[in-house]
Amino acid sequence: MALIAAIALAALLPHAPHPVAPFPRILTDAATIGEIAPGVAYGDYEMLTADGPLSVHVVAIDLTEPTVRVGAMLAQDHLVSQGEPVSSMARRSGAVAGINGDYFDINQTNAPLNILVQNGRLERMPSRRWAIAIDATKTPRFAEFSLAPSVQIGTDSVPVGTINEWPPGGRMVLITPEFGALRPASNVTEVQLQPVNGDPPFATYRVTGIADNSVTQPAGYYLAIGPTAYGMFPLPDPGDAIAISSNAGATLADVQTAIGGGPLLVQNGRWYADPDGPSGGEFAARIPASGVAATNDGRLLFFQVDGRQPDLSIGVLQTQLAALMIAFGAQTGMQLDGGGSSTVVARLPGDPGASVVNSPSDGTERSIADGLFAYSDAPAGPPSRIVAWPQSVAAFPGASVGIHLATVDRADHAVSDPDITRVIVKPGNLGSFASGQFKAGSRAGNGILQVRRGAMRLDVPIVVTTAIARTQILPSDPVVPAGGGVRLTIRAFDRAGFPIALPPALAWHAQNATIDKFGNLRAGKSDAVVSLQLGRYLATQRVMVGEHDVPLSLASAVFATAPRGGPGQLVPDPDPTCKDCLILSYDFTGTERAAYANASIALPQRALAISMEINGDGNGETLRVAVNNAINERFMYTIAHIGWNGWRRIQFRFPAALPQPLTFRALYAINRVGSRIPVTAAGSLGIRNVRLTLAGGFEQPPK
Repeated sequence: MALIAAIALAALLPHAPHPVAPFPRILTDAATIGEIAPGVAYGDYEMLTADGPLSVHVVAIDLTEPTVRVGAMLAQDHLVSQGEPVSSMARRSGAVAGINGDYFDINQTNAPLNILVQNGRLERMPSRRWAIAIDATKTPRFAEFSLAPSVQIGTDSVPVGTINEWPPGGRMVLITPEFGALRPASNVTEVQLQPVNGDPPFATYRVTGIADNSVTQPAGYYLAIGPTAYGMFPLPDPGDAIAISSNAGATLADVQTAIGGGPLLVQNGRWYADPDGPSGGEFAARIPASGVAATNDGRLLFFQVDGRQPDLSIGVLQTQLAALMIAFGAQTGMQLDGGGSSTVVARLPGDPGASVVNSPSDGTERSIADGLFAYSDAPAGPPSRIVAWPQSVAAFPGASVGIHLATVDRADHAVSDPDITRVIVKPGNLGSFASGQFKAGSRAGNGILQVRRGAMRLDVPIVVTTAIARTQILPSDPVVPAGGGVRLTIRAFDRAGFPIALPPALAWHAQNATIDKFGNLRAGKSDAVVSLQLGRYLATQRVMVGEHDVPLSLASAVFATAPRGGPGQLVPDPDPTCKDCLILSYDFTGTERAAYANASIALPQRALAISMEINGDGNGETLRVAVNNAINERFMYTIAHIGWNGWRRIQFRFPAALPQPLTFRALYAINRVGSRIPVTAAGSLGIRNVRLTLAGGFEQPPK
C-alpha cells in the first residue's frame, strides 16, 4: 500500500524538479510531498538557489480522478464585498486545497477584474486578459474570452454594455444577485426582473417593476438603463418578457468554472511573452507569485512562490515562474494575482480542513476577491493508515521536535482515533517521545519512531546528528544601539537543505558583548562578533553597534520626466553660498507627472537611512526615493509631501527586510501618489546636504 501511494505521489509531483534558466541555479532542494486527498497532492519545496532562498508550494490535481473537482469561489458570495481570505473560502466550501485568484479592485469594491464563472454561472464579464476555464468533463483550457450580450425587448434587440457593473454609466447593464446591493444612482432606470426560463444571466426574464433609484436596492436581477441608452427602445412594462443572450455560442458552452488572471506565461510547453500583461511595474520584479497550469497528462497545478522575505524567499520573475511551471510538465500556464495576495491553502495529512501553508508577504493573509479550489467527493470510511507531519525528523542532540500523528481513512479524511496506544523510539537511546514531542538523546544516530494502532503501523525516520552543512543566524543583519539588546536565533540545515532542529539553550559566545544561552545579546560600545559551535560547524554573525552618517553626492544625477521630454531641469544652485546644492524643477500644469534626479550609486552594506535638506515650495507635491535591492528589484518610497516653504531636513529609514547592498536610483517629485489630489502647479525644490546613515560606529570591530 505504501509503495502504491509513493508511486501515485511521484506521478503527481516530482521530488526534484529541474527548472532551467532563467530560473536561478538550485543548490539544495528540500522537498516534502504528501497526499491530501485521492488524486490531490501537496508539495513543499524549500530551495536554496544561487540568487537566494525560494519557498515553493505546488498543489497537483489529477483531473482524471472521479472524486476530484475544481471550482471557483467569490469572496462573501458577492462581487462587491469586503473581500475574504483564501482560507475562509476553503473552510466554508470544504475545499482540500486552493489558491488566490484574479486581480481585483483592491480596497475599493474588491471586485475581480476578469471573468468569473461559478457552478456554471457567469458572474463577471471577461476583460482583455487570459483566464482558465474548466468544462463539465473537467477539461481545462486557457483563453481570452470576449462576450457581447444583448437584450430582446419585444421586436427590439439592444446591446447590453456589460454584466454586474455599477453605476452603469450611460450604458445598459444587467445586474445579478452576485453583484450585491445597489447603492443610489441618479439618472438610472432600474428595471426589476425575475428569471422565468433558462440559466441566468443568459435567460428569459419577466419585468416585475421599476425600483426607486434614490435608495439602496437589495441584491437581485435588474436591467439598469443609463441616460445614453434612453430612447433606444420602449421601456418595458411590468409583466413583459425580455431575453438576455450573448454571442458566446460554444465559447462558454459547458463551462462550469472560469477565473481570470494573466499574463499567460506558458504556451505549448514554452515561455510565452503575453502582450496583454500585466507585466510592467512591480510585475517586472521578483515578487510573491501565484499561478495555475495544465499538463498533457491530466494534471492541474497550483503554483505559489513566497517573496519579499529575504531570509525565507526572495520571489520570482515572470520568466522564472514560467520555467518552474515547465519543469513540472506544464503545457499551458498563467499567472494569478501576486504580491501580498499570493496565498495557497492545503489540507495537511491528518488535519480536518485546509489551512495556509505558505508565508504571505503582508505578514498575514490578505482578503481577496476570488479563488480557485480543489474538492474531494471521496466518501468517509474506516481508519486506513497512520500519518505524521513532518514525515521525517532531523535533530541535534538535546533538541525537541513536535510531530503531529493522526489516523486517516482511504480518502485522507481525519478519523477520530483514541486507540493509538503504542509509540516507541527505536533504538531507545536515540531519544524519547511524549505529548507529541520527540526529544533527541545526547548521541548521534539513526532510527525510527514506530507508531502502532491495531494492525496499522507507521515508521517515522529519525536522525539525531551533529553534521550541520549550513546555518542561518537571524536577524541576518542585526544593528543595535550601544548598550542595546537583540534576540538572536539560529537555523541549521543538512546537506540536502532539510532543517535540523536545535535545542533552545545553546553555548553562544560574543566578543565585545554579552549573550546568554537563549541568544539574548546585550551590546557594548562597538561592533560585536557572535559565534556558536555546533558539532564541527562554527556559525558566526557580526552585530553592528550604533550608526553614523556619511555624505552622499548626487553630482552624477541626470534629469528626466514622466512622460519623457517634459519641462523642468536639474541644475546646481546659482547661490555661491550653497555649496553642492541642486535645484529640481518641474511643471505639472500639463501632462507631466514626475520629475527625476536619476542616478546609479552603489551604497555601502547596511545602509540604514537617507536624509537631506529640502527647500520646499509649498505646492504639495510628493517627494520619493527609488532604490534597487541586492537582487536588482526597484522599490519606491514616499519620503515627504512638500507642504512647506523654506529649508527643512527630512529622513527616510530603509525597511530592514530589503536585501542589501542597495543602489540609489532616483530622487523625484511626483504630482500624485495613491488617492491624494493631484498637484497642477509648476515649481522647484532645493536639495542640499544629502547624508547616508550606515550601521556601526567609528570604532573598529574586534579581530
